[in-house]
Amino acid sequence: EAFIPTVGRSVQGATSHCLGQNFGKMFDITFEDRNKQSQHPVQNSWGMTTRTIGVMIMVHSDDKGLVLPPRVAPTQAVFVPVGWNKNTTQEVKDKTIAKSEELVAVLAAAGVRSKADVRDNVTTGNKCNHWELRGTPIRIEIGPKELEEGKAVVAIRYTGERVDVPLDNFAANIKDLLENIHSGMLNKAKE
Repeated sequence: EAFIPTVGRSVQGATSHCLGQNFGKMFDITFEDRNKQSQHPVQNSWGMTTRTIGVMIMVHSDDKGLVLPPRVAPTQAVFVPVGWNKNTTQEVKDKTIAKSEELVAVLAAAGVRSKADVRDNVTTGNKCNHWELRGTPIRIEIGPKELEEGKAVVAIRYTGERVDVPLDNFAANIKDLLENIHSGMLNKAKE
């Protein structure tokens, strides 16, 4: 059983059943025992249901949308270019996109599932909302100012907190942050 603290109820998440010899007899399943006698097996059945996914969503999500623990999130981190306006040159945009894609590769090599959202037909706000609704654990904002300062601004989905992360040793810092997020979410769920 899984407990949903917000409603004070439990949900069956996994189950086990002793099926006895019913199916063995029905389908004529036999085995030879130690005494060389033919026997029908006593069978059990175990399984987890998709309800466990629902429980995770109910425990962790909020009014803004889905909140996923980093270990199960399909995308753990997303890069969103920021600081662009109508006067931003294509050269500056290209430099920001290139750095985002470079850091995606760095994170991938470290085992972090990440993407760069470089769509040019969507505003920055819509991009942030898109990934927030999907529960992506961290959003990494990077733009001309951040590149100049050698950092990225990381928005943590489950707390709403924003932190500066240096671009030096970036993958290790992001991996540590994801592990801290996972631990924090787990501890919050246990309360």
